Amino acid sequence: MGKAPRLVGTSFLAIALLAGTVLTGCTKRPSPEQLTQLEEACAAADKAEQTVRDRQAELQRLQGELTQKQQTLQQVNREKASKESRLNTLRSDLQQTQAEMNRIKAARGTMMPPPSN
Repeated sequence: MGKAPRLVGTSFLAIALLAGTVLTGCTKRPSPEQLTQLEEACAAADKAEQTVRDRQAELQRLQGELTQKQQTLQQVNREKASKESRLNTLRSDLQQTQAEMNRIKAARGTMMPPPSN
C-alpha cells in the first residue's frame, strides 16, 4: 500500500509542475504539446486514484474475511476446550469405575470368571 500514495503524490506533483509551466509560459495559450502532457498527467492521476480506491476496497474485503475467520477460530477453540473438558471428565469417570471394580474384586478375594457364551 506504500506505492499507491507515493504514486498519487508524484502524479499531483507532475500536474502542478505542468500547470506552473503552462501558467508561466511565454504565450497566453499552452502549446499542443503542453496540452498533451497535461492530459497525460491528468490521466495518470485519475488512474492512480482509481488504483488507490481499488486497493482500499480490496483491503476492506480482506479485513472482513480476516474478522470472519478469527471469529470462526474462536468458536472452534471454544468447542475444542469443551470437548477436552468432556474427555477429561470421561477419563476421570473411567478411572473411578476401574478403581471401584478393583476394590470390589479385592473385597471378594477372588476374581470372577468371565461370562461364558
